Amino acid sequence: MLRMNNRLAAYIDRHVTLAGAEKKEEVLELFDGMDRLFPQWAILTCPVMHPDIHYISKNGSYILGHDNVEIIRDNVEQYFSHVHEADQRDLHACFTFAHDTLEAIPSELHYQYRMVYHYRFKRQNGQYMYVHDEKAVLKLADSGNLYYVLFRNITGEKNFNGVKVELLKEEQTLRKIKEYKPSAERNPLTQREGELVTLIKQGLSAKEIAWYLNISPNTVRNIKSKLFEKYKVNNTVELLNMTA
Repeated sequence: MLRMNNRLAAYIDRHVTLAGAEKKEEVLELFDGMDRLFPQWAILTCPVMHPDIHYISKNGSYILGHDNVEIIRDNVEQYFSHVHEADQRDLHACFTFAHDTLEAIPSELHYQYRMVYHYRFKRQNGQYMYVHDEKAVLKLADSGNLYYVLFRNITGEKNFNGVKVELLKEEQTLRKIKEYKPSAERNPLTQREGELVTLIKQGLSAKEIAWYLNISPNTVRNIKSKLFEKYKVNNTVELLNMTA
């Protein structure tokens, strides 16, 4: 993470004009009240891009499950300590992908793009939530880019199927133009694993899958057990989510 921060800082110095601390009041006025209009979203300025502007909406503690002061005070390394251990490696890969993508886009066009990260984050009570972490940019008139973050707990809305980042572009509407999911590239399903997962999705039992694939039920269970290890899951539902 330190290497990534250094790369990002070097890129900012070379290419990006940022809205600085002199715009703090404008930022506060712009964001204040957002939690009342959209209570399910927490909004904060990007701590990496804007170390001199610290803003988090009043509902941040409720959404993220940590005290607002702690969130603002935490550095990137401390923030990552709250990310599920099984997700940290892939999330770092997603940040690298996003950085390399944005570096190829002129900074004056950054406001047209959004990055949406999907991962699991631990609340102060020890429970993990599935978080929608959206990075966006406001182009402030004559004063550079303002990078901000939108957080939402989507645990009850979607099944978590692995860490990924989605690149969206604002044209007439926001449109997803690219998706990167590290586990899919690192742990692709073999032909046999793919056949097994497809049959599990169809609701077949181990005996039925064994008959269909002309293998023994023990072999079916062994393949399934290895898939659990491969994707770091504990049950069939989690496996199907991760291989969706």
